[in-house]
Amino acid sequence: TMVLSSFAWRGLALAVLVKVCLSVSNRCLPGDDCFPTNLEVIKFMETLDGTLHFPHMASYDTLVVQRETIYTKFPFAIMEAKNINDVQKSVLFARKWNMLVSVKTSGHDFIGRSTAHGSLMIYLGSMNDTKVNLSSTRNPAGEITCESGNTWLKVYNEVDKINRVIIGGSAHTVSMAGYTLGGGHSPMSRMFGMAVDNLLELELVTADGRIVVANDQMTHITYPNGSVTTSDDTDIFWASKGGGGGTFGIATKFTYKLHYPAPQVVQFVCGYPIIRPGANGNWGSIVLAMNHYGNYVSASRRYMDDLFFFHKEWQSFCYYVNRTTFLDYEVTAKDPEFYSGYIMNTLLQKESFTDDLTRFLLKELETEHTNISSFAFTGTLLGGEMMNVGAHDTSVHPGFRTALMSLSATIGWDTSTLDYSGLPERGAVVGEQLSTFGDGQYPNEAGKDVVHWQQEFWGSNYKRLLAIKHQWDPDNFFTCRECVGSESHHTHASGHLNTHPFVPAVG
Repeated sequence: TMVLSSFAWRGLALAVLVKVCLSVSNRCLPGDDCFPTNLEVIKFMETLDGTLHFPHMASYDTLVVQRETIYTKFPFAIMEAKNINDVQKSVLFARKWNMLVSVKTSGHDFIGRSTAHGSLMIYLGSMNDTKVNLSSTRNPAGEITCESGNTWLKVYNEVDKINRVIIGGSAHTVSMAGYTLGGGHSPMSRMFGMAVDNLLELELVTADGRIVVANDQMTHITYPNGSVTTSDDTDIFWASKGGGGGTFGIATKFTYKLHYPAPQVVQFVCGYPIIRPGANGNWGSIVLAMNHYGNYVSASRRYMDDLFFFHKEWQSFCYYVNRTTFLDYEVTAKDPEFYSGYIMNTLLQKESFTDDLTRFLLKELETEHTNISSFAFTGTLLGGEMMNVGAHDTSVHPGFRTALMSLSATIGWDTSTLDYSGLPERGAVVGEQLSTFGDGQYPNEAGKDVVHWQQEFWGSNYKRLLAIKHQWDPDNFFTCRECVGSESHHTHASGHLNTHPFVPAVG
């Protein structure tokens, strides 16, 4: 992956902030008369427990980069929050000056929802406290409360210490906010459901600075002036269980169900070359990777033997691995620190598995693509416990409750060249074709040019989501690409900004 030097990042930030064309709805941007003065920014900075990072600082270089490097943008400043009060103060400051706000935890969003040029970025990665409650009255195995900045590997280690497991992602550097708010499927979802099915409560800051604690029984609201109300209207909790991040509020804390672990995890991996015989098992091959949560000698595990012995002469590799714990399995999964590419997704139903789908997949894999380093399809098995949740009990696409597989395609950009022209366009075409085979898409693994994203991401749940958005954020203050309510986000070209990055006075 191409990594720019610190000097290069600062140069790019300068260029972007001096002249940039943004799609925002009448927001105050650096260089506009309505933008806060340096003195106002200093006053704001002095109220924070956290830190403001500006483009001239080396710390800005580290925080600004998105994991999907193509979508790295350059905010006016990055506010590294230490607590929810920092988040609330930042929202109120941005609201006062009508600034554009972006929100980042780990920065894994594939289409750049967590950043924006000229915005005040609220960075939650340093909010990473956890608290375990094994005496929970809401769940027999207990619960864990995690601030948004926690990575899944950290949480897996925490719950392993108390002999528990939790529904989370296999990408260890991913934080929980975007993952959970988008639905969150897991290697254990067939046993315990999606992340949103295991969400007991969350805390968030709304567009007008209210601090909300919501669950399926009540919504507790603390206003900026200190007054408090409690309501049995739980719409905001429902919307947060799959309605996506960056739109209803800034989620700062999540409480999840814990589960008792299986006595063992048996991992099965088998590779069959399908295009380039003799090549390594990861290129031009189909790789079957499955997990059995139970003992190796159990009867249900033996169903895997049918695959293990299926045409051994075709296999490039095939093996079982016994893992003593879920953590032992998870630590073997590796995710790249940075990547560059395009991703697309569809939720395959029982009727999706046809010869037409097979022909489409093979055709795409066999096609040569300019400037592309890799092309892969990854299928995640769904079903099981996920199907025992009603289509409208959470706000994820109802197709999740009937799907057998979440199929994602990734096109990797050849980072040895700066030219990725044609990659997004190619991805959009493949994504549109792929979507015809399924019912719905996983918004956490979907492309940036989904034509009917409202229907594809949320289906029949979108109407209610939009109504809740209008209730909690009628001015569409929180907005991002392909997020609930963003269809009302009118294009506004700001043109030349005639400014420079903020540099605080010393002395």
